[in-house]
Amino acid sequence: MKLPNWFKIIWWLILVGLLTAFLWHRYPELAIGRAVPADIVVFVIWAALLLAPLFSEVSLLGITLKQQISELKEYVASQITDVKSEVRSAVDVRATFSPHFNIPAPAADAQLPEIERRIKSAVSDALAEHGIQQPPTPAQVPVPQDVTLLFATRYNLEKELRRIGESRQLTGDTRRPMPVLQLTRALIQTELLEPRLANAIREVYSVCSPAIHGEPVTQEQVAFVQAVGPELIAALGAIT
Repeated sequence: MKLPNWFKIIWWLILVGLLTAFLWHRYPELAIGRAVPADIVVFVIWAALLLAPLFSEVSLLGITLKQQISELKEYVASQITDVKSEVRSAVDVRATFSPHFNIPAPAADAQLPEIERRIKSAVSDALAEHGIQQPPTPAQVPVPQDVTLLFATRYNLEKELRRIGESRQLTGDTRRPMPVLQLTRALIQTELLEPRLANAIREVYSVCSPAIHGEPVTQEQVAFVQAVGPELIAALGAIT
């Protein structure tokens, strides 16, 4: 139990007062050298009490040592509080951040020729800024076989999920497709997907996604998708 500071001060004053009164009463005997062992013990305790405010936790009359210790403890406590607040804020941001970006809907087919012209003009201007006068040969678009497998698996998973969602009118505006994970949750809520099957879809989808974003893939990831991907796609295809 931590006693309040005012109680410590009052208790210290009472003890000092009582011992001072005792020594004052015994002073005549002490002055003539008739001290007894009890007088010596009381005197030592009395002297220790007088020095106690200099070294104890009692803050008496603004003792500097205690004030400095208190200030240091308050500073450390405030720093810990700040760190906790920053960590909590970072966790809250990650918890509330949506991994889906608002990508504009594709342009209408009639607008594509004009957009094509603007893109080619932008490419030419960019090359000119770098001092390249002769346009390079259009690059080939090679796709590794492993990436093709992962992309095809993810593509067909999304295709089947959206087919099921559209048949139940869960996908909303077709120009702004519902994110796959959100669509999966909606299908679980409507009991069109079993939670275990939905979890399996998320696992496969997460393994396929890095390849779509140009990240390296491992042979273990490719073998995993190859082993379970076709079964998942077939299971979704059977849901009508």
